[in-house]
Amino acid sequence: MRRTKKTVIAAIIAASFTLVGCSGGSSGGSPTGDNQNASIQNETVVALPEDIDNFDPHTNQLNTYLYAVRSLVFNGLVRYDASLNIEPDLATFDVNADATVFTFEIDPEAVFHDGTSVNAEAVIASFERAAGEENSIWAPRLADVASYESPDEHTVVITLNDPNAAFLAGIVDISIIAPSNFEDVDSAPVGSGPYKFVSWEANQQIELERFDNHFGEPSPTETIIYRPISDQQVALNNLYSGSIDIIASASVNTRAQVDTDRAEIIQPDASTSLSLIEFNSSGTLDDPQVRRALAHTLDKEAIQEVAYGGEGSLSYSPFAETSWAYTNVEDYEYDLQRAEDLLAEAGASDLTFTLEVPSGFPDAEQIARVWQASLAEVGVSMTPEINESSVWLDAYVSRDYDATWNVFNVGGDPHSFFDVIMTPHLDDDYDNPRMKELIAEATSTSDQAKRADIYAELQQVLVEELPVMVVQSIPVASIIADDVRGYEMNPLGWSLLDNVAVEQE
Repeated sequence: MRRTKKTVIAAIIAASFTLVGCSGGSSGGSPTGDNQNASIQNETVVALPEDIDNFDPHTNQLNTYLYAVRSLVFNGLVRYDASLNIEPDLATFDVNADATVFTFEIDPEAVFHDGTSVNAEAVIASFERAAGEENSIWAPRLADVASYESPDEHTVVITLNDPNAAFLAGIVDISIIAPSNFEDVDSAPVGSGPYKFVSWEANQQIELERFDNHFGEPSPTETIIYRPISDQQVALNNLYSGSIDIIASASVNTRAQVDTDRAEIIQPDASTSLSLIEFNSSGTLDDPQVRRALAHTLDKEAIQEVAYGGEGSLSYSPFAETSWAYTNVEDYEYDLQRAEDLLAEAGASDLTFTLEVPSGFPDAEQIARVWQASLAEVGVSMTPEINESSVWLDAYVSRDYDATWNVFNVGGDPHSFFDVIMTPHLDDDYDNPRMKELIAEATSTSDQAKRADIYAELQQVLVEELPVMVVQSIPVASIIADDVRGYEMNPLGWSLLDNVAVEQE
């Protein structure tokens, strides 16, 4: 994908933060199930909600890519476990007291798929690429690095100019690419992960093959096949027929149709993903008062029922109530008269705007329809524009929209929301120096109480100004065939596929 601005592409995949389901990451059972003598099929087939056409982990942040390809083909220095705790991936780590010096000891057994060693030189080269590549989406997370050093072949020391309590969480997403692969990683990626890339057929399938020289535990399945199927009813029928084994992302409506004698619904206990409406604050909707008026027309309770079957949690904060960074901000009540009054005060008569929606997400289309009807009652004409994800992305990164639907998964540190979602807006279309200052302050101390106070102010500014409007958390789930074992989802709504196996009949 070609980027036209140095901005961060937000993720699109439905997820939620309060779900009732299986515990501890929601596994579909042990890799071989109850029958320890059961044989394993050579192939696992997974239905994805969309195709992937860019395999560069430094430029693609689509959630579908992150869990389907990035997490299997590549490793980072560190990673999240199923509960979003940071743990070693390629390296063990040590952090000094003020979070300015990060020391990583690389596993000496780690090799890339091309047979070369994952050494300090290769790791530093990947970090420098992620920091300096013109289209890199991770460059802001490395902007304050003062130096990279390699005291020996398997040690990397990263020193920052200033303390950054969120740095370790921020580099979870930075993949280590084989240096020989830098030029063609977008089409033929080479990493060090448990699976290696084999092929991609546009809108047909992606094939990954187990990497038997992986430094970690071997995966049980030899081949993983991904098939993009945007119609979830088609995907469900294919699962029943046996042509696919897993539906990675399943809507509430699809889950309601599942025959539990033939398939199992997998849900995480908790998720950190949010449904958002992002505004272009330098365009048609540049007036905060107009955006506040539009917020009063968003019938969240109706959306919760229509789009999400009554599930999920309604909030204007980007953080779950269980987060240490959460603060209770005042909501915009559904009040059409108040909306009319604010629009009149702003002189915004006969307001017309479009809402960009990526295809393959029926909940987003339902949100658009509910909101469109309410807006019409106050004289505002909103037109949903439903496009393929590649078209949506082009509009998103170039800010070529009035408003757009999006979903972002808040990572292990609350900074991720302001880093990935808000900082690009602040650079592109939303002028708020105070928010920029607060974002910087929030990572400059490791004192969690001080950070919580800063995030409380940030949440207040976000809700008052509404450059981005939180709709709600979205209940996320996968559907697996009854012979699938070892499948999990983490709180980000990601499919965890490295331990998946399908029992042989």
